[in-house]
Amino acid sequence: MLSSFDFLFSFLPHSLFETHPDVQEVFMPFNGIELEDLKHSKQLRAHALRVMAFVQKAVARLNEPEKLQTLVRDLGRKHVGYGAKRRYVDLIGPQFIQAIRPSLESQWSDEMHEAWSRLFQHLSFVMKGSMLEEERRVKTAAKGR
Repeated sequence: MLSSFDFLFSFLPHSLFETHPDVQEVFMPFNGIELEDLKHSKQLRAHALRVMAFVQKAVARLNEPEKLQTLVRDLGRKHVGYGAKRRYVDLIGPQFIQAIRPSLESQWSDEMHEAWSRLFQHLSFVMKGSMLEEERRVKTAAKGR
């Protein structure tokens, strides 16, 4: 069975970048790198660890909605600074679920799938709203110069 890190690391380049190559093109640190070469990327491993840490923090804050909102909104604002596109946010949940399911196959159920799906739908909704606000703020600030 894969460790939680291994499944997440494997899903990023192989599933997300294969099914949505346009994501890799705008993901500057990985733009132009062959998928096979990404398997050995320390930078991609570090990013995968950050994704896992974020999901872990989000789950830990499910009973603290204000803290969860703050966490997700902050992530959205940061991603605007990275040049991330709102339309890509919705891709992460299904890819994450696809990656964790094999590790949890004996425990997997429709209810578990629904719970993870709803979590990522909520995270995506909040993050995209925060990104939109930040994009507007940046645009307004640029006009004021």
